[in-house]
Amino acid sequence: MNRRRVLQGLGAVAGAGVLGRFALLPPSPSRAIEPSDQLATRFFDSLDEKQRAEACVPYDHPLRQLHNKGLWTAGLLATPLALGWTQRRLLTDLLHAGLSAAGRERVPNEYYSRWPGVHAMKVLVCGDPHHPPYQLILSGAHLNLRIGGASREGAAFGGPLVYGDQRGDGVPGLPGNLYRFQLDTATRLFRGLTSDQQKLALLPASPVQTAIQLQGPEGLFPGAPVSALSADNRALARELISGILSTWPEDDAAYAWRCIDHNGGPEALSLSYYADSDPGRRGAPQNVRLEGPAAVLYFRGDPHVHAFLSVAMDPSAPLGVGQLVGHNPAPLEGAAVQRFFEAAMLDQSGADLAFYDLDSVAGRLRAGPVREGDLYALESWQDSTAVVEVKGATLRPALLASLRAAGKELDPRRTYAVATAWHVAQHEAQELLGEPGAVTSGPLLRDVLIAHAKQRGFPGHG
Repeated sequence: MNRRRVLQGLGAVAGAGVLGRFALLPPSPSRAIEPSDQLATRFFDSLDEKQRAEACVPYDHPLRQLHNKGLWTAGLLATPLALGWTQRRLLTDLLHAGLSAAGRERVPNEYYSRWPGVHAMKVLVCGDPHHPPYQLILSGAHLNLRIGGASREGAAFGGPLVYGDQRGDGVPGLPGNLYRFQLDTATRLFRGLTSDQQKLALLPASPVQTAIQLQGPEGLFPGAPVSALSADNRALARELISGILSTWPEDDAAYAWRCIDHNGGPEALSLSYYADSDPGRRGAPQNVRLEGPAAVLYFRGDPHVHAFLSVAMDPSAPLGVGQLVGHNPAPLEGAAVQRFFEAAMLDQSGADLAFYDLDSVAGRLRAGPVREGDLYALESWQDSTAVVEVKGATLRPALLASLRAAGKELDPRRTYAVATAWHVAQHEAQELLGEPGAVTSGPLLRDVLIAHAKQRGFPGHG
């Protein structure tokens, strides 16, 4: 083999390597980031018919209201198999356009974003960027980033946001975490409270992280009223809010502040800390929540940083997307949500019994009109349903209690059909239901809830 052929072969191998990296590695952002509206329009126009079928929904689709980490049941995963390099470059620029200068040093460097970039994210476009309003959502592990500004309903950022980082997991003070500065401010605020205020603010158990649906003026807000704090501590509360909002573009953060101030400012919020979030028992809880009728800012630093926030202009008209399902006569929370889920699964499946794990209740439902998106948010795990056959002699206490409540006697020789969540059927049936037999998969739980509510209404209805 002559020298020329050797060099040609080496050049081909090197070229393939460069092309492989070019195709497979996540793109870097452009040196100059265009405005988000321009980028969103260009990305939307770049999609072919197949991509658009996965990535795009109407603006009023209930998915726009979903606020848990990741859109597991919708959207287009932004991998090289699904999108071209130019499209992924546009998404990378959109990620940066949807953040402040400080935010660009945080979100793209979060634990789950640092190496894969947009390849680990799903993209969902709600509406048409050519004809606002629209919203582009980038979601993934510990991420729900909305681009497109305030929603038509007046929700800041277009709806609830999610952010987080794994660094410092389980270690007091979160060393090395990208959001440690927020915890530091919250800790200074807690330690600056009087002993009576600390007792009022310190609650025993952290609420589920996804319970951020706005309660409106009739809501209950445990903790210490910010209005009762000293001037220095009220300033620290404002500093904490500013630190949380500093990750997003100036215009978006300014609108969120207008929402907060329109509803009474930080002084209208309640401040809560949680005793179960104090690793090392240092007297410095790492989960903190500021909540009022039109705002929830929930920073969870234990067991790792996973934070949610939701802010709106009008607490009497919260974000509600999709078709009207019905009218909920009274707020549902905790066990009331569990019972509603079980009633829906039982009604729609025709099973003998139903079980939904109370620890899986992810939110709350306020009184008033309910739209499809409200139930998407109430069941934000995006779980499916299942029916599990369980031997009567092995039924667990919760199912035995259901039998008694229905006025029925246990027949230990019988095999019962139990409607439940797919996660329970696959991973916790033995522990929570009893000795399992055959498992039959069912529709998404949110679809079951919507069908049940349309047919039967809500608990206490009528």
